[in-house]
Amino acid sequence: TTSLRQPGSSIKPLNYVLGFYKKIVTPSTLLIDVPTCFRVAGQKLYCPNNYDGQFHGGTQIRFALGNSFNVPAVKMLALNGIDDFIATASAMGITTFKDPKNYGLSLTLGGGEVKMVDMATAFGVLANLGVKKDLQAILKIQDYTGKTLFLLEEEEGERVLPPEPCY
Repeated sequence: TTSLRQPGSSIKPLNYVLGFYKKIVTPSTLLIDVPTCFRVAGQKLYCPNNYDGQFHGGTQIRFALGNSFNVPAVKMLALNGIDDFIATASAMGITTFKDPKNYGLSLTLGGGEVKMVDMATAFGVLANLGVKKDLQAILKIQDYTGKTLFLLEEEEGERVLPPEPCY
């Protein structure tokens, strides 16, 4: 849970929530899923494909995310910007994205290593409608008679995003 691993497409929701937060897209915004190559200064041409080997034309973001299409996700990251994505992912709990110069547009497809516990914290922000809370493994301990020996007090957490884009 604390080793560095590539998260694959599980990182995509963090990218899309940033687009919702910046109000540059909504879940119903159409992104065009067609063969596309991206030119980034200092890097070779980047031409992502979808896992199914097909392209799907005009696709609403909610459908692109639900079906884990890669090309729309890369377009979303290009719109958001890598710096803003790393800042938002870090605010949500990802501790391993350090220098934006180390990453390219493949970051939204899992091209950067993360810890599983960081991903759980970041997804907790979505579940808590923008509030980041520490992970808690033990909430309550009772003995055999039902007597509570330990009860975790609810923490307020830190608001890192408004509730609307998380919803």
